[in-house]
Amino acid sequence: MKGLYLFAIAGYICILWLTGMYVTRKSRSADAYLIASRGLSVPFIAVLIAGTWIGGVSIVGMAQGSFIHGLSALWFQAGIWIAMFVTAFLLPRVLGGKKTYSILDVVGGLYDTKTTRLAGILQLAFSIWIVTMQIVGGGAILSVLTKGAISYNGGMVLTTVVFTLYNVMGGFVATAYTNLIHICAIVFGIFLGGFYLIFSTGGLQAMAGGGHYYTAFGDLGVSQALSWAFINFTLGVLAQPVINTASSARTLQEGKKGIVIGNIIAIPVVIMAALCGIIAKYRFPGIGSLAALPSLISIVPPFVAVFFLISMWAPLMSSGSPFLMGATTLAVKGYIAPFFRMENDRKILLVSRFTTLAIGGLSLVLGFFVREILREVTWLAVFLSAIVYIVFAGWFARGMKSSYAFASLLGTIIIMGLSFLLGMHRIIHPLWPVTVYVALVMGAGFVAARRSNTRA
Repeated sequence: MKGLYLFAIAGYICILWLTGMYVTRKSRSADAYLIASRGLSVPFIAVLIAGTWIGGVSIVGMAQGSFIHGLSALWFQAGIWIAMFVTAFLLPRVLGGKKTYSILDVVGGLYDTKTTRLAGILQLAFSIWIVTMQIVGGGAILSVLTKGAISYNGGMVLTTVVFTLYNVMGGFVATAYTNLIHICAIVFGIFLGGFYLIFSTGGLQAMAGGGHYYTAFGDLGVSQALSWAFINFTLGVLAQPVINTASSARTLQEGKKGIVIGNIIAIPVVIMAALCGIIAKYRFPGIGSLAALPSLISIVPPFVAVFFLISMWAPLMSSGSPFLMGATTLAVKGYIAPFFRMENDRKILLVSRFTTLAIGGLSLVLGFFVREILREVTWLAVFLSAIVYIVFAGWFARGMKSSYAFASLLGTIIIMGLSFLLGMHRIIHPLWPVTVYVALVMGAGFVAARRSNTRA
């Protein structure tokens, strides 16, 4: 079986690299490389959105969550689903009829340069960390599924090389084309394996009497469940890959449709992963929760196992690629090109390729320092939450001064630092003190803006 798995992995890599090579000719300008020349149709927008949110956390992590908490673990992903519908609704305001590239353009339309650059740095840090999470997940998945034929570190390196290389070759066009391949592989593999397990094991019926496994809030409780949903809502609603994807659409309407369709594609895939986690609890109650989904490959036939394996590995690249290219766009258009005053398109294209390579390499290095994937993602997501708060405040409070938004972002960094230095993050999630702080600061800004408008 090891040989069969290795052959399947090698074949899948060849398909992805050949696709990257094929679309290289479509990425001969900076705009083509970074945002596909703003020419992507609805199907490509849909698979980009679906792939962004069908990642390692959504598949392997969701199976782990349902293994422990039952279907109530889906609250973690519910925030993303809500965020995508909200983003589609707000897309005209997000893009603002401008040639938007990143969160810098969104924040820059509301506040001064200092605030905009700080928001961009926070978004960039988060995007790089998400790429790192996918790399770590790749190492874990490949090492477990191949029973050590590929080591944990080797799996991280292989995952990094595969999706970084095809993105360096073909840019965002390659991300779109390969995500089409990834989504087809994920949907086919997860449902083939999932339905086989459902009908052959009887695990779902057997776990029906397992107490919290089929209740709305399970053993999480209402507070914890809704907290998970809220954190992910703020993580997703203005995420850089979503802005990057929407900016690459041919029209605003196609961007909105693609976001909605992509979200609809992602929902049943994640639900199936959760059901697989419950089956794993039934069949292998004593295993470590992180091995919930990979463990199931041992009880499916070889012809199912091959596709099931790919459906577990592909999400790490389908999610890592949009975040990688989003980070590249943000870094190049927001910082590198303006700092060096680059105007030559060929130079910007070359720098973009090197930036993609550098971010992929940096993410791999960071991967060796990761300890807890899920917790670390939700901690860094707080930076995005603060950005969402100041953007929404700017949209609905005319005349809001930039100093209040800058103080909100700077205060968020300080609160995060103190939270970890003092160990408070073990008692209360940093999101909540940050939310209270930003609400107070932006509330003061709103009052000041209202008084100024009244006087005028």
